[in-house]
Amino acid sequence: MDEKALHDEQRIMRMMRKTLTSIVRDTAPRDGNPSPLTEATVLGIKDCLVVISSREAELAQLTGRTLEERPRFTDETPSAHVVKIGSIPKKTH
Repeated sequence: MDEKALHDEQRIMRMMRKTLTSIVRDTAPRDGNPSPLTEATVLGIKDCLVVISSREAELAQLTGRTLEERPRFTDETPSAHVVKIGSIPKKTH
């Protein structure tokens, strides 16, 4: 699979996940009212979200990304500092 197809599939998975979670949020029971969704529908949505999550993890691995990536501000200081091996002085024993 080429790189563009992988990114397109990632975009589709993200859109499906967001749409399903929006549906769940919009139909969540409020004020003691019962859920308009049947138990079978709720289980179907959960199963779909599990499949989407699994495929997103596979796609992240194929593209060399992690699921832990988060956006950063440009003025934010990094939490890790890279140290070049050559800059470490050698110890003489």
